[in-house]
Amino acid sequence: MRLARLIVTFFYIGYVKIAPGSIASLVTTLIFYLFAKYLSSYLFIIIILITIILAFFAVSVYTYKLSEKDRSEIVIDEVIGQSIALLPLLLFEQTNPPQLFMCIIALLFFRFFDIVKPYPINKFDKMNSTFGVIFDDILAGIFSALLLTFALSF
Repeated sequence: MRLARLIVTFFYIGYVKIAPGSIASLVTTLIFYLFAKYLSSYLFIIIILITIILAFFAVSVYTYKLSEKDRSEIVIDEVIGQSIALLPLLLFEQTNPPQLFMCIIALLFFRFFDIVKPYPINKFDKMNSTFGVIFDDILAGIFSALLLTFALSF
């Protein structure tokens, strides 16, 4: 249970009193920026996939006996979504490491989609399941990545 808590709270960032999801997204962006010059897009995709798998197991264990599955301290889903939002910076950005400004744009796009939750994100957000907890942020990350890719093309 302790390992599950460590994972779902992203090393206890989820226990921050104000905006834990935004803080986890910001920390993810900063970590990405600091290590981007060492990452290939393939390695980053593998890291994202491993994190998704770990998150499914950890969220399942952490919320097993809880009636509310998407608790505010669970922020590993924001880490995943934000990572997906940042992926185009490794795929399409011309500079390595990516520009900090573009990392912030990816953060703002992801937070917009994660907070506003347009269709179909809102449908998955309403699920009271591990899949819903994680997949709504995956979709928000995909929407953000698409928007960022569009922005990078100009």
